[in-house]
Amino acid sequence: MISLLISILYAIVIFIYVLTSFFIIYHLVKYAASSEIKTIMLLLFIVIAVGLLSVNLLVFFSIDWNSLLYKLNL
Repeated sequence: MISLLISILYAIVIFIYVLTSFFIIYHLVKYAASSEIKTIMLLLFIVIAVGLLSVNLLVFFSIDWNSLLYKLNL
């Protein structure tokens, strides 16, 4: 039960991360000084954001929540 709650809360955090990323991308596109800088900034931001999200997802799903919570007596 607790592991389901943790998963739901994590899904909310991921949704907020993705929503914030779209907000940042919009502003990078809308307010960039030049098109060359805009392309470089977008590419760099997207690569780093996807990389961070991928690593975060891999680490989160590698944790055995039931075992961890059992050891913490929850």
